[in-house]
Amino acid sequence: MKRVGWWVVLISLTTADAYLIAKPNLLGKLGFIIYKYHYLRTFQRAWLTVAMVVAVVWIITQVIVWLAYKEIFVKRTAIVALTILLVLFVFIGVKTALDFQAWSYSHAGSKLKYGAYLLPLILIFVSGSGLVQVVRQTPRFPESPINKSL
Repeated sequence: MKRVGWWVVLISLTTADAYLIAKPNLLGKLGFIIYKYHYLRTFQRAWLTVAMVVAVVWIITQVIVWLAYKEIFVKRTAIVALTILLVLFVFIGVKTALDFQAWSYSHAGSKLKYGAYLLPLILIFVSGSGLVQVVRQTPRFPESPINKSL
């Protein structure tokens, strides 16, 4: 049941982000035309774009978690990889905030701005949950107490 709630939150955030991105003001719509952001012009296209980005990050995160669980990766390697992803998404969030303070993006409308801020937060949420899964994992075959005493 815990995972169902996680999926509901993830789908809700993805839908809200797509709605916000697809509803810019007049200058934002003009920017979509000028910069040829055809993949964000309608809600359906924006939802598909956001869902694909979130799905790719979720798949990468789950592959790293699975590799750590099967002990193909050392736990420390998986933690480092997921931490690198987390830092990358924080950097993308900061860059987005700086970009939307520039003149052209700052007049694109508050919905578009908040939608652009929400996507890196969703990606931080996904990679952070994978990091928590790896940190909480117990070894599949723990060391025997007899071997530790030898």
